[in-house]
Amino acid sequence: MMKRRTRKADVVGFALIAAVAIGLTTSARGENVGSAAPDSAAPALAQPESPRYDDWFTDAAMRVDLFHTGIASENVYSLDDIVREPSWPGTRRYLIDPFDYGTYRFRVMDAASSREIFRMGYSTLFEEWTGTDEAVQGIRRSMSESVRFPWPKKPVSLAIDRRQRDGKFQHVYTLAIDPASHQINRAQRYGEFEVVELVEGPPPDRALDVVILPEGYTRQDAEKLKADFERFADRLVNLEPFKSNRARLHVRGVMAYSRESGVTEPRKGVFKDTLLGAAFNTFDSPRYLTLLHTKVMREVASLAPYDNVFVMVNTSRYGGGGVYNQWSVFTSDNEYDDYVMLHEFGHHMGGLGDEYYNSAMTMDEDALYPPGTEPWEPNITAFLGNERKNIKWNSMIAAQTPVPTPESEQFASTVGLFEGAGYKAKGLYRPQEDCKMFHKGLVPFCAVCTKSLEAMMHYYTGEELTR
Repeated sequence: MMKRRTRKADVVGFALIAAVAIGLTTSARGENVGSAAPDSAAPALAQPESPRYDDWFTDAAMRVDLFHTGIASENVYSLDDIVREPSWPGTRRYLIDPFDYGTYRFRVMDAASSREIFRMGYSTLFEEWTGTDEAVQGIRRSMSESVRFPWPKKPVSLAIDRRQRDGKFQHVYTLAIDPASHQINRAQRYGEFEVVELVEGPPPDRALDVVILPEGYTRQDAEKLKADFERFADRLVNLEPFKSNRARLHVRGVMAYSRESGVTEPRKGVFKDTLLGAAFNTFDSPRYLTLLHTKVMREVASLAPYDNVFVMVNTSRYGGGGVYNQWSVFTSDNEYDDYVMLHEFGHHMGGLGDEYYNSAMTMDEDALYPPGTEPWEPNITAFLGNERKNIKWNSMIAAQTPVPTPESEQFASTVGLFEGAGYKAKGLYRPQEDCKMFHKGLVPFCAVCTKSLEAMMHYYTGEELTR
C-alpha cells in the first residue's frame, strides 16, 4: 500500500478557499528521489498543550470531500466540496488522535497561529489500489473519500499526510478553509429519508454513534429493510465486546431507498441502479464489496449523528469490505453475514488488520506490509529484532509463554505471538491462535483486538483510554 507520488503542484483557488496538492516522486522501491513539501505547508506537530474543544469549535461538523487520483507512482488529492453537516458527534476530549493508526492522517491548524487543533488517522481504498497490477501498469483511476472534523470558529488549514514505507508520515496536501465563506455547501440532501432509532443510547458527544445505511433496497423492500435493521443492530449489541459496552452505543438507521433491489455483480453481468453504488469485484477480487465513490453515502449518513458507517447490502452473496475511519460494508442474507459485519467493523472502527495469511490478494503483499517495518495496526506485529519488548501487546503475554508461540492445544486460548498474519505466513505475527480477524465463523475477537476496540469506544465517548 505504500506507493509513490509524482512531484506536482495543483492550485485550486476561489473566494477565501485555496487548495494545494503537493506530490512527491519516488522510486519503485519507495525511496525519496524528489523534494519534500515546503515547511510552510507542513506545520510542526509539537504543541504546548492539548486544545480545548470550546475554544476552537462549534457543535456543527465540517466535511471535506476529496478526489484521490493517480497510478502506482503518482498520488494526488483534489478538492470536490466542503460541506457543513448539522452536528459533530465525535470526540470532544481527544482532539489530537492518540492512536496513530492509518495509512493517512489529517491535521487541522489554526490559520493565524499554525497551532494544530485537531488530528485523526484514516485509511483509503485508493491506497490499496496503488498496489494492484492495474495501477502498476499506469492505468489512472480516481476514487472519492472524505475527512470530517468539528466546525472551526476561525479560518484553518487542513493538511493531509501519507504514511511512507518506513512507517513515517510525509505531508502531501494542504487546503486553506474559511468557515465563513459563502462557497461552502450548506445544503441538506435526502431529507425525505426517515432516520429510525435502533438502539437508544447516550447523546452524541458521549456515545459511539453508529449509522446503518441500506443499499439495494427499494420502497417495496421496506418491511425487509426494517427487519434487517433490527436484526443486525441486535447482533451488534449482543456480541462482544459490544455487548459489555452496550450503554456506550447509539445505533440508528436511515430508511434510504434505491431504484432497484440487489447489488452490482460485474462478473455475472449484473448491474443495478442503487443509491450508494456499491459493487462486488473491487480490484477484480470476486468477494470484495466496496464503494469507490462515497459522496452520496456521506450525504445520507449526515442525516443522523454518526461516528461510524455500516453499509448493509441487500444480497445473499458472501462479501464485504472495511476501511479504517471511512466505512464498512456487509451483506444481509448470507450465512456468514454477522461475521462479515463484525469483521469489517473491526477494520473500520478499530483499525484492526486481517490476521489470516492463506487468501489470495490482488496487490503486492510487500507493498501492503513492507519487510522491516512495524505495521501500524494494533493486532499485527513484525517482531522486529526478535525482541519481546517490541511486541505491541507484550504486557498481555504471560512470562512463561514462549515467543514465538507454537500453535498447539496448550496455547489455544493464550495471548502470545503466533506466526502468520497480514496475508503473510512468515514474518508477521498475530496475538492469539484464533480471532474474528483471523477465522471466518462464530469465533470472538481475541483479547488484544477486544482491548483495542474498547479503547476506541472510550475515545468516542470521551472516557479514559484503556490501552
